[in-house]
Amino acid sequence: MFENEFKEHQDCCDDCKSIIEKFLTICLPVKTTPNVKVGKIKTECCGNPIISAKKHEKCCGEKNDGCCKFTIIQKMKIEIPIDFDAKTEIDDLFVDCEFKHEKEEEC
Repeated sequence: MFENEFKEHQDCCDDCKSIIEKFLTICLPVKTTPNVKVGKIKTECCGNPIISAKKHEKCCGEKNDGCCKFTIIQKMKIEIPIDFDAKTEIDDLFVDCEFKHEKEEEC
């Protein structure tokens, strides 16, 4: 509206207040493709093995087959190099202004 039209409109409607709310739907398409590369796995013994005549609590139950029985316990360190990355692509932003074509009401 031009300034004169606004003044004329203001004079005709004293209590013509409005609060406008508008909802938008904003879409930003994102595509992420993860990738994992596992490198060469290394193992290393930590100290010497322990040989025991006693059954270790994490080993199998006893077999009575007439053989000598003992447990070998070896602590090990395992290094697994893993390279994590992801390829991410962003598409164009999309805004839906949610305008609905409704009949205009007259004052």
